[in-house]
Amino acid sequence: MGVREELEGRFGENFSDSLVERLSHTADMGFVPQLVWTGIKINIIPDYVVYPKNVEDLIDIVKIANKYNIPITPYGRGTNRYGNAIPADGGILIDFSKMDKVEIDDSTKVAISEAGATWKLVDIAAQGRGLQLRTFPSSYDSTVGGGVSGDALGVGSYQFGYICDNVAFVDMVNPKGELVRLEGKDLALVCGAEGTTGLIYRAGIRLRPFAPTESLVLAYDNFEQAYRGIGEFYRESIPAWHVQVRGPAISSYIAQNFKASLAPDKWNMVVLYPSNVSSIVEPKLYRVAQSTGAKTFEGEWTGWWSFNHGVNAALRTKGLLIHQHGLIHYTKIKDLVDGIQENLGKLGDLTPDGGFDLDIDLERRETLLVNAFTQVSLTPVDKKILFELAKNTLMMEQYIKVGGSMLSVGIFVHKYAKNRLTAMGKVFQDVGIDRYEVMKKYKEEMDPNEIFNPGKVFEPKNRAKEVLDIVKKQNEAMRYRFGIGFAKRIAPGGEIEGYKVTKKYLDMFTDYAIKCIDCAMCVTVCPQYKLIPQWPYAPKGMFDFTKGLISAFELNGKIDVPESAIAEISGCHKCGLCDGVCPARIPISSMLIRLSSMVVRNIPEEASVEIPIPDKYKEVISEQADIGIWFGRYLVDNPTTMFAALELFKRLGLKVKIFGTSLDSGFNDYISGNGNELIEKIRKNSENINVLELITISPEDYKTFKEGYQEYSKLVNLNQRFEIVPIELRLLKSIQMEGGEEINLHVACFSSDYADEVLKRLREKGFKVKKIEGCSGATLEKNVGKRADMMAKAIGEKYGTIITLCPLAAAKFRSVGVNAKTLVEYLAQKVGAEVRTVEATYKVPESDKNAILDALTNSLLDSLKKRASLIADTVSFLSSGVDEYKKIIEPIIIEAVDETAANVRSVISSLASKKASDDSTEKVVVFNSYVKEFGGLLMSLTLDSIVSNLVQEIKAKSIDEFSDKDLTVVLLELLRDKLGRMRSIVSTK
Repeated sequence: MGVREELEGRFGENFSDSLVERLSHTADMGFVPQLVWTGIKINIIPDYVVYPKNVEDLIDIVKIANKYNIPITPYGRGTNRYGNAIPADGGILIDFSKMDKVEIDDSTKVAISEAGATWKLVDIAAQGRGLQLRTFPSSYDSTVGGGVSGDALGVGSYQFGYICDNVAFVDMVNPKGELVRLEGKDLALVCGAEGTTGLIYRAGIRLRPFAPTESLVLAYDNFEQAYRGIGEFYRESIPAWHVQVRGPAISSYIAQNFKASLAPDKWNMVVLYPSNVSSIVEPKLYRVAQSTGAKTFEGEWTGWWSFNHGVNAALRTKGLLIHQHGLIHYTKIKDLVDGIQENLGKLGDLTPDGGFDLDIDLERRETLLVNAFTQVSLTPVDKKILFELAKNTLMMEQYIKVGGSMLSVGIFVHKYAKNRLTAMGKVFQDVGIDRYEVMKKYKEEMDPNEIFNPGKVFEPKNRAKEVLDIVKKQNEAMRYRFGIGFAKRIAPGGEIEGYKVTKKYLDMFTDYAIKCIDCAMCVTVCPQYKLIPQWPYAPKGMFDFTKGLISAFELNGKIDVPESAIAEISGCHKCGLCDGVCPARIPISSMLIRLSSMVVRNIPEEASVEIPIPDKYKEVISEQADIGIWFGRYLVDNPTTMFAALELFKRLGLKVKIFGTSLDSGFNDYISGNGNELIEKIRKNSENINVLELITISPEDYKTFKEGYQEYSKLVNLNQRFEIVPIELRLLKSIQMEGGEEINLHVACFSSDYADEVLKRLREKGFKVKKIEGCSGATLEKNVGKRADMMAKAIGEKYGTIITLCPLAAAKFRSVGVNAKTLVEYLAQKVGAEVRTVEATYKVPESDKNAILDALTNSLLDSLKKRASLIADTVSFLSSGVDEYKKIIEPIIIEAVDETAANVRSVISSLASKKASDDSTEKVVVFNSYVKEFGGLLMSLTLDSIVSNLVQEIKAKSIDEFSDKDLTVVLLELLRDKLGRMRSIVSTK
């Protein structure tokens, strides 16, 4: 048994080595990925991801890591800027998302929080008991484990100091896999260690009594005035809670973008204080303002923390942002400014062409946390970006020159780790502890193999030594002391290859992913993430996956993205909540719809199946009826709903015209933008829909008829004369019944337009309805696989019995053991109708799935190898360029794909024929099930090993030298592009 087998055996669904999971954990708010893109080969891609749920899980992870000598990296929300939570040598990444329990001890005023809980969760729990946080990082949605391990300053630090000044204890799993409690002096082993000395299980966070917060802003015309204001503030000994000074460019950006109460183009000192001390604070603030020439006005507390993310978002509107923060004595701020100005340009002039600005937090020991921001003139994917990133080192050195230290060490500043952990470690200096020496000795004794977060804080000796290239490369860039401009001019530029290749897979989603600032605010509102707290199921993880793809290409020279991976990251509910909180103003839900459309576009039509209607419903059916009911292809997987609808119409005495399950409204064509295909279906369907009212059962068909037909009918001069009505509204309007029961109503993605009206009518009938959102993944079931199953199980576990508006969702819920039915089925049951329950799908045996997969991979490789000599004869044309070469060998690849498709279809036909009876409908259903299974296998197929094998074969046969990397890229792209062709051939009737 190897490490993978042991991890999977121990953690089951909480373990993954999928491409999506791994790549979605490769970025934080900093620019480590960009360094990888410029050629620094830091292995930021984990080999495995584990989501622990309790302390026993943590202990076992450590034991497995020690057993196999594999590194581990703890990950919270990935909102730091120094690579703390990103692997530097692959290994096991530990995502703490599922360890977020919080308890409040009223007697000690301490919150006992697991490492994965966010500060926001802790604060909400505390406020429910009349308490609140004393201090927390500027990233309110970062985790307790991350805040403690970074020992950051943040909101509230003026009154209460560093995070670790407010920690009562830490329960930690040490490098031997033992659970230990750290208190007092022993906290020096964990506070600021950035996960290098152990895994934080939980921490005791000291709280304060709740008090409303007030704010006063002192606005200064220039930096000199602001500097005097800081000095006077300290001299006045003002009992404030939090004090922040924002430079003119930052103030303007935030005022414009977030309507903050800041004076644009001014230096704004924002002072937050509890209302119960306002009588002490305000007179002193007015004295400071009068003596230093400041104008005063009321500020705001609500959402103040979000503006820290807002700074990053607003400043990155014109390019990548370089942010460095360090700790200095307040009297050194002018020296710091002079040093940075010498290299980067004028303070307050923050543009991509030069200049910088400051955002300053006051800490009550006369220490300033100074955040320096500068922008870059290049895009993040330009090969010259390394020279711009060297500005980070320039700023860093200035902090050290004025006697300061870094706030965080991460993978960047090992040589300043001692400075960070001793010079500014006031809480430990007070008790006579040299934190750096204590940590270093502990690390050497307890973790000699550098298992715990290698490459961070302490200079690596054996693992992750590539991180040392960061400073080396940036120092090389800075040797050109004409600023970095000269080096940029003589270095080759242009977009990096990884970006161009990734964009071919993910289209414009790639550009938006690069704009993401990794603040994780989208995570806090994502209903899907709340059900499945795993990173790829939150928007940030989806964007990080894209950055990870670029990194993977730059590290390995190739990437292979199966369509299932794209479906996996895009298969969310598209509720749009993330759009509303994104500081970078990224249209997230629109981008995910676009990705889903790309997947749908590649799914060929399946053979149509007409479910026969029993004779007992003949009295319901009339070709002359003015009311039509559209069953359509989506009821094939859930015909029980069709029979329930007919039963209800029978009881209501309605006559309806039937449009059966072999018909296709064109939903997939509509959402994927296949306009020509949709128009053809509109023409064909409209010829037969001669009714006044068309009742739809599936939300997919409702959306297509209601929106798609109205949009596209105009293009072909067709007049849609019939009214579209969801069946639930039609039934609730006509059926007389008394409610009283509680209903968990699942609102499927495409039923949102009429769901509120359904809820209203149910409540009017006396039902107590709880609205449940969260995509079941049913429409793309075979393509989102794991996500669909996990979503359905999670919703079922949380709510029990589910009533859904979507027949496909009901079938998906039932397939994973959840008690679910459609609202139509529920209403039929409510009025006492006997509904025939039918399962119209066939479950393909695992042995047959494996047989299909073997036939697919073996046949494809054999077909390609047969043509290896022919390809070898063409490789000299690779020098003409990748795109030109693709045109040359495309016919060869098509030939191999067609041959493979014919072989696989033969295997599928043989397997399916053995399982079906002589019934013609059953034969079609069984064959369709095999074709669906093949589609899922095809979309999940990784071509990497097939292509690697083929390239070696070609190399052995070729007499010409060629680039393995370029040939690999061409073959992967061509094969990936032609898989849709293979699927069409196999699924054709």
